[in-house]
Amino acid sequence: MPLLLLLSAATFVVGIGAFAVIGVISPLSRDLGLTPVGASWVMSSYALAYAVGSPLLTSATGRFDRRTVLILGMALFGLGVLASALATNPTLLYAGRVVTALGAGLYSPTAAGVAIASVPIERRGQALSIVYAGLTLAQVAGVPAGGYLGYLLGWSQVFWIVAALAAAMTLALALRVPRAIDVAPARLSDLVSTLVNPRLAGAVLLTASVMCAGWIPYTFLAPIIEEKTGGGPEVVALLLVVYGFGSVAGNLLGGVLTDRVGPNRALLVATVLPVPMMAAVTLIPWHQVWLGGLLLFAWASVGWAISVPQQARLVALDPARTQVLLSLSAACIYIGASVGSLVAGFAKSMGGIPAIGIAAILAGLIGIAHLALTLSREQRQAATT
Repeated sequence: MPLLLLLSAATFVVGIGAFAVIGVISPLSRDLGLTPVGASWVMSSYALAYAVGSPLLTSATGRFDRRTVLILGMALFGLGVLASALATNPTLLYAGRVVTALGAGLYSPTAAGVAIASVPIERRGQALSIVYAGLTLAQVAGVPAGGYLGYLLGWSQVFWIVAALAAAMTLALALRVPRAIDVAPARLSDLVSTLVNPRLAGAVLLTASVMCAGWIPYTFLAPIIEEKTGGGPEVVALLLVVYGFGSVAGNLLGGVLTDRVGPNRALLVATVLPVPMMAAVTLIPWHQVWLGGLLLFAWASVGWAISVPQQARLVALDPARTQVLLSLSAACIYIGASVGSLVAGFAKSMGGIPAIGIAAILAGLIGIAHLALTLSREQRQAATT
């Protein structure tokens, strides 16, 4: 348990570094003169670098001791955040975000693999939910706190704080993570063979499909709150906290459902229910703060339930390729985030918040169709074996 809590704490820092920009997107855009599309690239640059770099770096370091990989990943992450804090123009900021993503892409799937290796098979869902609770707790504390501090002190101060936290986590991992943790090594050949396997590739890409839909409204969540409520930084921070608590509830829900009803049924919940929630958040008026909080909590609760069942399902499909599958799944989170952020930027430019809502609904329906196809394929293959 102490190891899982440490991994969760470090994942919390990674989550803040990745997502704090959501809360400061308005002041950051004003300071650097970003258009809506340019603002979406603050997240998309991170997402694309993570999507490409994570599986490649994880495979390239597959033979390294897991402790070493965790330390290297967190150190690289911290350097990228520091570079972002020093950025004086969009290009430098995007470059810092790329380095940040490469570090996170090395750390996160390694942490998930270590978590799975440290518990019995029947507790894998619980172990993953503990580690990824750090990511969802970043939604509760990091994103709203980052948003509030970004308005109050300036967005660069948020990155300085995260850089300091990353340095502390690098030291903690070096001191507390044991050596020679037994995790199935990842090889570049495993990466290639997984990508050309239709069954595994289709299952992994589900992450991208579902995450794409969720990131369309999430990219501009702070501006959505501002427009819907007419409130300032305090209201934005409050509702981001509410959303964050919903994401924690969703992470726990995903772990409970995975252990009790299996990953496939849990995935149905996490794929289908967010669609009407996203429609409500973006398309109906909710000038009252309490109503907005209710909608955001409900959306986050079902939307963030996907991580645990999806990873548990992938591990069950091919345990020998655990590290590669987890790395590809994490990469697909950011493929979805990248595409969703770009779609959000274009949609906002063309039709404002309503256009964002329509785009999210259409993407959500694609995710549902993807899940139905992959589950149907697996059932047919199971029937013939």
